[in-house]
Amino acid sequence: MKQFFDINVFPWGRADVACTAELEFGRDGISVCMTAEESDILATVTEQNGEVYKDSCLEFFFSPCPEESRAYFNFEANPLGTLYTGFSAGGTRASSEPVEHEGVIDTRPHIDRQNGKWSVSYDIPYDFIKKYAPGFNENDLKYITGNFYKCADSKKTPHYAVWSPIDVKAVPEPDFHRPEYFGKIFIK
Repeated sequence: MKQFFDINVFPWGRADVACTAELEFGRDGISVCMTAEESDILATVTEQNGEVYKDSCLEFFFSPCPEESRAYFNFEANPLGTLYTGFSAGGTRASSEPVEHEGVIDTRPHIDRQNGKWSVSYDIPYDFIKKYAPGFNENDLKYITGNFYKCADSKKTPHYAVWSPIDVKAVPEPDFHRPEYFGKIFIK
């Protein structure tokens, strides 16, 4: 069953963007589809595991075993479908490292510049998750924790949107690597 999420909280200043995410736990993996409406779409990074956060970017971070560990994945994609995949074994930005996803996770991007819309979809195989988080078992877990984000660091007016709120008093500068602010996402 698909779950829908509005990425409409702007902890570090409002922007004229509208973003959503769809998530579905399937038989073999997690299907992700994220959509953004924004003027002046920025899409320049073409190197896999490159600095896609500088472009218009949609991101999905999640902790696969939240009751066991703060370890998390981060999947960051630009409108070209260029994907950065990271894993943080320690649950912090400092311990986050890029991981190889070539041939395992393929993106399906769509850009409609005329109407200022773009989207990216991809599937995260459970076997890929288990490679980094052996305790993950999609049949036993009731939920994961995570957050959905929208950013564009290199745009004329950078912006940062989140699904699950981040306390701006505790985190005064934009920082998505904050598993303590991940919300519960139930495996249905």
